[in-house]
Amino acid sequence: MYPEHEDMWSSGGGWRYWRIWKIIYIPYWQIYGDPMLEEFEEQSNMPCTTIQSEWENNPDMERCNEYDWILIVITALYMLMSNLLLVNLLIAVFSYRFERVQENSEKLWRYLRYEVVMDYRTRIPAPLNLVIRPIYIAYRCIMYIKNRIKKDKEQDEKAVSCEYDLGVNCL
Repeated sequence: MYPEHEDMWSSGGGWRYWRIWKIIYIPYWQIYGDPMLEEFEEQSNMPCTTIQSEWENNPDMERCNEYDWILIVITALYMLMSNLLLVNLLIAVFSYRFERVQENSEKLWRYLRYEVVMDYRTRIPAPLNLVIRPIYIAYRCIMYIKNRIKKDKEQDEKAVSCEYDLGVNCL
């Protein structure tokens, strides 16, 4: 389709140089953040060579670090395993928290259910409450008034007795 298009599976230098590795490489490492992969790759500003006779004879020339793909593979496996362990730890923490919440919610549900059952246990059925409820309210009002009158009489008696004691220790 495109005349200058190169196949991503092209074997210009073997399977290690396939373009698919470059497509997968950056997004894979972006999942983990910045693992500083520049340290594993050969990037040097110093003049260097991989030819042994040149770096042995010339003291200014250094030996180039050779790119070893096994370092990247080991680092990738390490990052994958550490992330799996962290995800498992996170699942365990959430599972423990869920169980505690579930246990507390069950206790709370039982308590509230008991409260509802006890509330309806003391209630009168619907047709009878139309007769009994006004009688009950009238009874409560009479008892309140009776207690209020009794309390007022006690305070009056206390005030009268205080007058005879010449006001000593009254109140």
